Amino acid sequence: MTAEFAFNPLRAGIGEVSLKAPARKVTRPKQRAKAKPRAARKESTTKVIRTSEILRGLLENNEEKSFSVEKLLGSLGTSSFGTSLMVFSIPEVLPIPIPGLFAIVVIPTGIISAQMAMGKKAITLPKWLLKRSVPRKPLVGAIRTILPVLERLERAVKPRWKWMTSAAAKRFLGAFILFLAGLMALPVPGTNMPLAIAIFVIALGLVERDGAMIAAGILIGLASVALLGGIFAGLMALFGRIFA
Repeated sequence: MTAEFAFNPLRAGIGEVSLKAPARKVTRPKQRAKAKPRAARKESTTKVIRTSEILRGLLENNEEKSFSVEKLLGSLGTSSFGTSLMVFSIPEVLPIPIPGLFAIVVIPTGIISAQMAMGKKAITLPKWLLKRSVPRKPLVGAIRTILPVLERLERAVKPRWKWMTSAAAKRFLGAFILFLAGLMALPVPGTNMPLAIAIFVIALGLVERDGAMIAAGILIGLASVALLGGIFAGLMALFGRIFA
């Protein structure tokens, strides 16, 4: 009895040590193992799709002879005001002749910028405009020509001056782009290209949240307006001399 009484406390003490030690070793590795997948998931969800990638996908996934406005808008997304303005301005940025250019560039740009100025969250275009189409060959040529330039710009831009991409700033930019689109509708040769470049640069700044790029686009737009004003002033002076 004495041996058994002396042995039992020793046995209990060994049992307490053997139970406590594994508990500490098991719980710590489990917590570390759970932390790694969460970090990996966060990294995988932060990938940003650039506009150049969207344009390449648009060319690769559509082999029809023409692109409708509805297909273009569906590929870009109805909530992507900046990307849509960029794409619809491309045919005027490059001097490539495209049939029905006014309906494909000026009208969609005007409607999208007006909805942006009103603070809309999604783009809505009339059915008759959605059915309009542009031939594949000239549009593909324009996109492939501008892609290298766009990719260089995307490497240079970065989020800065974020106050220029606020809700209030977007309303102002929508009104400014609408003004530029109205000037593009005027039949003045040689003025559409700088106006379209201004819209393209502003839209790129909106997509990339780069206020400096937006400011550069505004300056290009103001310079284009000044150029257009100088042309009108010169024409008025010329006609005044002729009819005088």
